[in-house]
Amino acid sequence: MMRIGLVAMAVVGVVTFFIATGRVELEEPLVVTATPVQVGTWVAGAPVKLDVEVKIANNSNEGLALEVASQCDIFRWIVLDAESEFVQSQAGGDACIDLPVSGFLDPKHSLTGAYALELDPKRVTPGDYRLLVRYWGYEVRRSFTIE
Repeated sequence: MMRIGLVAMAVVGVVTFFIATGRVELEEPLVVTATPVQVGTWVAGAPVKLDVEVKIANNSNEGLALEVASQCDIFRWIVLDAESEFVQSQAGGDACIDLPVSGFLDPKHSLTGAYALELDPKRVTPGDYRLLVRYWGYEVRRSFTIE
């Protein structure tokens, strides 16, 4: 019984040492999030405002190169209903320079963006939806509710 206790203490000590010295990372090396920070209330005939905050966190010890085909591809979105049926997507009429855009995210840093989406009142009603976001080429899905 004493041996098992000593072995358990040794294992805990070794794991603690590796975590404390940074040799084992507990975080994912890259985390991409999209958070609807404010969902507008549905009013017949009025657009529904959806404010979305997106973030790429580089938790690794190496820099991350970011590259997209054009500035319009930095942030793209699609809204689906609760049954995963298409509701609305980003309008394609945005004026964009058709040149690659690149950036660099340093180790242990993050990049945050805030976007205001306007949902068509003819396409949305009160209910549950899913937002699909592509930010700098990384995809994330998030549920939200329109009341």
